Amino acid sequence: MSDINHQTYPTRLSQLHRISHQHDLKIHTITPIAYQALGPCPYNNFIYKIELSEPPNLSFFFSSSSSSSSSGYASIPGTKSNEYISPPPEGETVFVIRMSNPLAMGINSLSDRVENEIVAMYLARRGLDSVNPGLGDLIPRVYAFCSKPQDDDDDGGRQGDLPWTMMEYKPGVELNEVYDDLSAEVKEDVLGQVADVVAGVQRPVSGGSIGGLYGGLGLGKDVDGDGGIIGTEMTTTSGGPWKSYEMFLQARLRHELGDAEKSPVIDGWKGNGVRERLEGLIERVGRTLSSLMKSGVEERRVLVHGDLTMNNILISPTTHKLTALLDFDFACIAHPAHEYLVSLQDLGGNVMGPYGEDPTQGKLSQALLSGDFSEDVPDTLWWTGKTLDEMLKRRGVKRPCEMMPGMEVLRQWRALEQLLCPFHLTAPFIVQRMTEEQRAGARKGAEEELVAQMEVLDKWEG
Repeated sequence: MSDINHQTYPTRLSQLHRISHQHDLKIHTITPIAYQALGPCPYNNFIYKIELSEPPNLSFFFSSSSSSSSSGYASIPGTKSNEYISPPPEGETVFVIRMSNPLAMGINSLSDRVENEIVAMYLARRGLDSVNPGLGDLIPRVYAFCSKPQDDDDDGGRQGDLPWTMMEYKPGVELNEVYDDLSAEVKEDVLGQVADVVAGVQRPVSGGSIGGLYGGLGLGKDVDGDGGIIGTEMTTTSGGPWKSYEMFLQARLRHELGDAEKSPVIDGWKGNGVRERLEGLIERVGRTLSSLMKSGVEERRVLVHGDLTMNNILISPTTHKLTALLDFDFACIAHPAHEYLVSLQDLGGNVMGPYGEDPTQGKLSQALLSGDFSEDVPDTLWWTGKTLDEMLKRRGVKRPCEMMPGMEVLRQWRALEQLLCPFHLTAPFIVQRMTEEQRAGARKGAEEELVAQMEVLDKWEG
């Protein structure tokens, strides 16, 4: 285990106290959330529960000092800030502060993670409220943020400060902590609530500076000088925004290929002609994907959460009502099919299957694609996926089976993406424990899988 996350713990505490001073918050306790001092990988974010000894002075929110672009503690440019953030309610004494970790693996360092998350939360709140007024309350309110800390002693900034967001604290426990112990009847009700969330998140996005674009989200200024949503680089993919979903998917492959180049074990798949085949495949499939996708996967743009799993959903352990949808760090604008490729693994809604071993041996993925769940598979994940699929159908949410055969093309594309930069060949804490012989063997096996998947994709051109 490594202390890579704990090395900067004192520095983060110092920054938390300076943020609190900037907003005149009287801290009583600071409690890390979902944090262990020792671990194999860098955390994506450092999250803290801040409890105050008394309610804050609300005049310190949206004051001239907190909206100053030079302070490093800016709210939002322009005059439309209340669309995205709001002051804490009277008497509030518990907050959450999220700090973005620049060492997080697989993150695009050129993206603005804080702004991307704030805009995504705003769009999600609006979408959920359109499904059911008040449902948007599942999304935490944002009270203040700083997307680009500045080294300015006069304004409280320090070198090495992390981007941060101050937001509403939501009660509840992670859904994965209680789901297995719920009765079938309660599980069905909970999955209905999850389906409401998916329906709300997948409301079409149009207009503004992001009209017709895929990728990340940010805050800029429109022609009138007011703050507005713009398309930007994604948090999980280099580049963007893109004008089509095909370009978006091509960029995903190139991003993974770039990460593979950084691995001394993979070395960018040079040798045996694999790299050249990959480059050609990316170009060829990109040109033909558009026509293939039109078979059930028409061009649409929605908000994609990107990590919609049980651990990012909070639930009341007593009422069994959802209390929060969290962590929009990976959110983006993409096609509605994309959520079924990158999220919903433990909810039985991912066409690639669950994380780790698949207890259904691929049967759930095939059922999601065909819409046929008539086979009796005695497994919790199967039942969960079948039930969620039915709940989505009742709400008119377009499911994978309604995007065929184009959805199968996307599934094969995603399979290639997952094989380009395997975690076990890039994670230092795994690679460092391997012998040279083990590394060579692991690379050989990964290359064979990659080549086999390239051959599958080659057939789509036939």
